[in-house]
Amino acid sequence: MLNNLHVVTLAVAAIIASTAPTSAQQAETQQEPVWVTSSGVSWTLFPSGDIYPVYVADPHRPTNIIAESFTLGGGIPDSRSPLTRLGAGGRFGMLRIGPAQAGGRSWQFSIEAGLDAIFDSHYKLDVAGWDGNYGLTVTTASDSPVGLKFALLHTSAHLGDEYQDRTGRVRINYTREEFCFGVRWRWSPRWHAYGETGVAFRTGDSMLEPWRVQGGMEYESRASLWGQRFARYVAADVLVMQERDWRMDVTVDLGIVTRGGGRASRVFFQWHDGRPTVNEFFRDSESSISLGLRIDL
Repeated sequence: MLNNLHVVTLAVAAIIASTAPTSAQQAETQQEPVWVTSSGVSWTLFPSGDIYPVYVADPHRPTNIIAESFTLGGGIPDSRSPLTRLGAGGRFGMLRIGPAQAGGRSWQFSIEAGLDAIFDSHYKLDVAGWDGNYGLTVTTASDSPVGLKFALLHTSAHLGDEYQDRTGRVRINYTREEFCFGVRWRWSPRWHAYGETGVAFRTGDSMLEPWRVQGGMEYESRASLWGQRFARYVAADVLVMQERDWRMDVTVDLGIVTRGGGRASRVFFQWHDGRPTVNEFFRDSESSISLGLRIDL
């Protein structure tokens, strides 16, 4: 198990590396390596962003985040509000295959990876727990309203060393490897909806069950704030899992967003009612509000 110092160091380093511009980027705009075949099909290495965007209100996805979370009810046992959330990671594009004709279907192959940790401010910012996530994602989209996602994902949850020493809690080995399929529907330039289902083919504990179902809606305005640099947005996500007896976990996320260089940077307010973001506590539920900064790659 990584100790708490390693978790903090890795998370902060990843955020800095993924968001800070390099000297070359400051001097000029770098073009992604692209090859176009005689048929007109394009091959782009390490593309920025994704043709199937991440789910804005999903609190469990790999992302770069720093936020303060205030518990309204329930919560992680033997912890006190507020809790600090720190995470680093995202979906990193490896290859994008573009269509021969405008409006045709594109395909992208990406790697998802990240760390997500919760720190207890009342106990010297000890790590209550953290998740490690990684996987392979294949997405496809065109000028049609429908996009598709296929993925193989791994989640491994852990308890913080100090939290274990203080509470005597034993790790339940929350490990989940799953195949998932998602559909995203864009019915207007500003509105999106999605649905996704996942089935685990390997778990680390007999308490874990295979199926999960997720869905949500998103709205983003035109960039009209501060010289047309920021837009308003609101998003909602609903998750039900067999291992939680199909309890409905709901998240509502709203704030302002700016985009550039394949990144979406958000100052957000979030209301959440469901499982804590660290999966080792999947049997617990909480109601909370959070304020913070999130950057999606």
